[in-house]
Amino acid sequence: MNTYDDSAFEHFCAELVNQGFSPVRGTEQQEWLGPVRPSLRTLTNATRMKVSFPEGWPLRYARVTVEGLQTEHAARGVICLWAEDDPAQVGGRDLNVLWERVDEWAAAAQRGFRVEDRALDAYVGFDELGGYHAELPLADLICRGNNGYRAPLTAANRAGTLIIKPGGTSDAGDEGKPRLQGAFYLRRHLDSPPRNLEEIRDLLTNRQVKDLECGLERREPAALAEPSGGHDFIVLAWPRHGSDHDALVVGFENRGASLRATAMAVTPSDTVSRKRRSGPDADLLRDKTVLIAGAGSVGGHVAAALASSGVGAIKIHDSDRLKSVNLVRHVCPEYLTGFPKTLAVSAVIRGHAPWAGVHRGDALSYAPATLAAQVHGVDLVLDCTGVFSLSAALADVCRQTATPLITGALYHAGALFRIRRQAPGDTPIAARLMDPDYLDLPTEDRVAPQAGFLELGCTAPVNNASPIAVLSAAAEISHAAVDFLAGRHHWPDERIVVLRPLQAPFNRTGVFDGPRRGGTT
Repeated sequence: MNTYDDSAFEHFCAELVNQGFSPVRGTEQQEWLGPVRPSLRTLTNATRMKVSFPEGWPLRYARVTVEGLQTEHAARGVICLWAEDDPAQVGGRDLNVLWERVDEWAAAAQRGFRVEDRALDAYVGFDELGGYHAELPLADLICRGNNGYRAPLTAANRAGTLIIKPGGTSDAGDEGKPRLQGAFYLRRHLDSPPRNLEEIRDLLTNRQVKDLECGLERREPAALAEPSGGHDFIVLAWPRHGSDHDALVVGFENRGASLRATAMAVTPSDTVSRKRRSGPDADLLRDKTVLIAGAGSVGGHVAAALASSGVGAIKIHDSDRLKSVNLVRHVCPEYLTGFPKTLAVSAVIRGHAPWAGVHRGDALSYAPATLAAQVHGVDLVLDCTGVFSLSAALADVCRQTATPLITGALYHAGALFRIRRQAPGDTPIAARLMDPDYLDLPTEDRVAPQAGFLELGCTAPVNNASPIAVLSAAAEISHAAVDFLAGRHHWPDERIVVLRPLQAPFNRTGVFDGPRRGGTT
């Protein structure tokens, strides 16, 4: 057997032999059988257990299996000792450490695992598992009822994943696809997840059982995840910890005496669950309004990043349309080609961050009064156009109206980018040219082959910055925006990031910060 530590493997196997284990014939010492651990004897009638080495041992711990063991955190007798991403599992290269972990697990199983330790993995203990997955708007369904609640569901099969929706609703992309029918059942706290259809029946209320039986009786013979005329699947949900719930999705195939019930891996798809991934600043950003000038490669990524981070309202201005050549660096996918960039970016935001409201507008005006009206009332203006004249106009109008501004742009074919903040207490952007505390950028060589290129229909060179440079600039601009909107103000009012060395002082990669003076607090 190949391992990442052959010496430790030989020592581990020798210790197994000393404790009465023998290798299973034909497994090349990958599986071993021996006496069940004393700490497990109160949990099982088995007298033997198996220790097996997964690929990647000891970076992945040895699996301990007890045939017939039925308890939480043990799927088909395989005891869950560490999470896959837990670096502590490497300590399991020592057999004594592995046994200590087994003993700790056994003690927890005997007294009962904490409810907060459970996760949306109730399917792993079900008698039959399939290769299908399910996405479920769990929080949206939970809030509609209480113990004993039942509701119709529909689903579309997308390449082996059931996209489950409340009955009568569907996504536009699933129109014309066969619709699966199902039911949602909500119960109070369960001691442990059910392992088969009979246990599910025992956990349901009388009305829920009647609904289940009627749905199963209406079935015609059909394969898993195919329409049958009756219940093609059901969802059972119950409280786990606080407002969190567990959910079990079970699909059906055939009917009558041949009916088979198969559990699926399930993940939540509701807005509440999705927003949990917005990061720690989401609550601080939800009431903020950000205006973004430019929905191009940089502005598009910035808009999507800020909305996904929790910003409640995005106003995005651009008059251009998405072209196929834009896709190399743009946040938008190919199917949005031909639409206005503002519409394309708003579609991406709806998919990534449905909680964010998006207002679309044409390019900002150069007329001072009109521009002042366009930026009025926002918490922050982000200039991602890279157009000198508009950046200068925004800097002047935002200064006069005390509107916070961050402007970011790439230079020298993406060799560096500069981010400037102009908020109360910061040096006005127009005044920095004469301030020795702020570095001047190297002069652009407009005719250098790498500087840019002309394209059919273009009136100006296309900046040839790489997609990596674009993503780097967009990420830093987004960081600066969140830093300001969250009220931390850790960032300086100017930052230059060098991605590729140029002439001194920018002859090394890294970050050059402007003076950390002033700023709002």
